[in-house]
Amino acid sequence: MAESQRGVVELIVNGPDGQELRQQLVEGQTLRLGRAPAKGLAITWDRTISREHADLCWRHGKLSVACLATASNAINLDGKMLRDVVVGDAETFEIGQTSFFVSVTNLPSEANTGTLQLEPAVSLPAPTAEEEPKQEFETHDTTDEVEEHSYQASELKNVAFGDTERQMEVLSMLPEMISEAQTDVDLALLLCRMLLDAIPPAVAVAVTMFDESDVHEMQRLNDPNAAIPKPKMMRVQTRDDFEGRFMPSRKLLRKALRQGESMMHIVGEMESGGAQFTMASSLGWAFCAPITAASCLGWCLYVSGEGGRDGNNFVAEDDLKGDLRFTQLVAQLIGSIRTVRTLQEHTTQLSAFFSPKVIANLTKKGGAGDILVPSRRDITVLFCDVRGFSRKSEQLQDKLEELLDCVKAALSAMTGGILAFDGSIADFQGDAALGFWGWPTPLPDGPISACRAALAIMQVFKLPLEEQGLLEGFSCGVGIAHGQAIAGQIGTSQQAKIGVFGPVVNQGSRIEGMTRMFDVGVCIDETTANFVRRLMPPEEGRVRRLARVRPKGMDTAIEISELLPPESECPQLTAAIVSAHELAVEHVIAGRWANAIEILRPRAESDTPAKVLLKHMAEFDNQPPADWDGAFRLTSK
Repeated sequence: MAESQRGVVELIVNGPDGQELRQQLVEGQTLRLGRAPAKGLAITWDRTISREHADLCWRHGKLSVACLATASNAINLDGKMLRDVVVGDAETFEIGQTSFFVSVTNLPSEANTGTLQLEPAVSLPAPTAEEEPKQEFETHDTTDEVEEHSYQASELKNVAFGDTERQMEVLSMLPEMISEAQTDVDLALLLCRMLLDAIPPAVAVAVTMFDESDVHEMQRLNDPNAAIPKPKMMRVQTRDDFEGRFMPSRKLLRKALRQGESMMHIVGEMESGGAQFTMASSLGWAFCAPITAASCLGWCLYVSGEGGRDGNNFVAEDDLKGDLRFTQLVAQLIGSIRTVRTLQEHTTQLSAFFSPKVIANLTKKGGAGDILVPSRRDITVLFCDVRGFSRKSEQLQDKLEELLDCVKAALSAMTGGILAFDGSIADFQGDAALGFWGWPTPLPDGPISACRAALAIMQVFKLPLEEQGLLEGFSCGVGIAHGQAIAGQIGTSQQAKIGVFGPVVNQGSRIEGMTRMFDVGVCIDETTANFVRRLMPPEEGRVRRLARVRPKGMDTAIEISELLPPESECPQLTAAIVSAHELAVEHVIAGRWANAIEILRPRAESDTPAKVLLKHMAEFDNQPPADWDGAFRLTSK
């Protein structure tokens, strides 16, 4: 039959050890690619691919591939390292150690038995590169009876979220999501996807943006019957199984904008005292949360869902309050994001790393409630410092735009590693990024996620020269510490941020500095080292004890260890060499310096940690002082 034959577009993925995946591509549908994406195509064998790495879209005979801002590795197309590419049929591109190409064939649909099936996807309208697509502002107002409710943000602060675990998980993805959004259109599309993911009862969502002057005029006139102007932008997204045509209610939008409050409509005939409503149309309820921050006045988040006609599916106000509270929280966060972004654009172009810091102003005026209240937790902090900036600045002093791109690539490699392993970025301190784990979600495996992030970051900076691209000339040092700290919204009523506070933060910074002293990539504290020894398989990571030291300005001695990649990636440090070095460190701590020197001297020329220990002992004429307690006192940071 003619209809049994159709054009099939497949993405064919080949790994370095014979792995193969085939993924059917759908016209206009975006596919997320990564090592372990929340939804999409998983390339599980390639550690050089970030957990969420790139978005792919097949449209008009071409495949566009765009790296996310957090992706740690660029796309190799014909020997060029690029962040965005467009390829056609049979053109090959590579990410890390994996190759990809598109195959277009006319095959029976039954022949695609090797296709990896995705979960039902949601269509995303995509603007062209040349201009934003024009959309008519189509709205709909039902003629049925409508129950109406309005809410200020503070009124819902004690209401539980509709699906707390799911919504907090989705909310934790906001930093990465905002990093991806380069324009307001991008942000609107991502918000649509996020709201559908976070609110299971929702069938359709819209993000609208009205001109500020129109909003001010509506508020000035305060006329409930005034015509609503056309928005400057409206992006709509529905679930794939929704067959109707979604048109948001103009009444609901107008009233939310005019009053600056969240509004809810429930459509249907009243049942027994008006407590519940039977849905009288396919979309029987909706709520709208305006973004009231001055930086994005005129933005609205609109969510709608359907109810049954058989009399068994009822929706009441209380059923929707939790999801509305979540939508208000998102609206407040986006308002803060845009406010901070406006300020940042005047001082920095590192917009790809802005996202972790936007949480700094999250719900200043309420809405997050107990979610953001500072709490004492077991926290792992990770300091990651870019090195080589001074030399790169000297080389590119007349090419500032290129220098900026290089710095952004280096910071992206660091922040990408942190985000890929579910960490949060609290701040940028000098040349270092501060990531942390343990809040708001407790750590299931202690500092192991931070250690995995550190190894992934180091792997990116140690890529072969031909794959380094903008990272050429840069290296990094990573310090990890684990302990009790306070995490949450920290600051004053005028300025606040999401961050961590406590001695462990200072300790993490000091430990990172010791990577220079020992000339190693990753230094960790004693607690972290113990976790690695217990929970991390040696084929994933190893530990080498380096020394006990008393940092300058500190009275407490700390034990420093090196986090090593598996022996297959670091063959010069075999298990035997690591074991011998740790025995030497044990001799040093115990005061048996002659034994330690005998072990360390043969490796002093090839191993900086051995040379450092010998140097410190030589300062005491190779004899432990009378008050020796096992720790060298450092005279500089």
